[in-house]
Amino acid sequence: MNMFAAPIKPILINRLVPMIGALAIISLATAACAVQESNTYPVETFSEMHYSQAYKAQEPPRLAPPAAAVAYQSDVSTDEILRVPDKQERTYDPVVAGHLYRVNCAVCHGESGLGDGKAVRHITSESSFYATKNGEPYKSPPNLVDSAANRLNDPDVMFSFVSGWNGPVMPQFGSLLAEEDIRDIVKYIFDDNAGLSK
Repeated sequence: MNMFAAPIKPILINRLVPMIGALAIISLATAACAVQESNTYPVETFSEMHYSQAYKAQEPPRLAPPAAAVAYQSDVSTDEILRVPDKQERTYDPVVAGHLYRVNCAVCHGESGLGDGKAVRHITSESSFYATKNGEPYKSPPNLVDSAANRLNDPDVMFSFVSGWNGPVMPQFGSLLAEEDIRDIVKYIFDDNAGLSK
């Protein structure tokens, strides 16, 4: 029997000690994940910071609502409350419309709407994104005074063009500006007293 005891002892030590160590690490890791802190989810590795009691001091004081407070009370019916009022169109002001035009349009179409803005040399460049994508440079931003007089001579058509699809380079201003702002810009383009068409 002594003959077998000597070779088994090193085998047990070499295999059993690493196995016990691995089991200890696994049990510690499992126990650490299963500990539930107050106000947190049942199983988590790291507690969320907004549940931490250390951040409680940084929160503003919570005030109770007044005793007689009512969330909402009205003598009017629900249908009357939910009715959206009709759109109120603002009056056209050429100064406001001119400012909107200069901020949003003049960089490409120019201060006077002739298609000679400061960005034209970049838009029409051989190395522009449009040129590299399509194989040829963009011709140039259109002359808005000419467009208002000839091609897009109806303000509603011009409004639709500016709001929706309007070519490969110009952004769709319908998702960037309010409808009233776009209408003011279009009126400014067609305005023959104080706008571009004077």
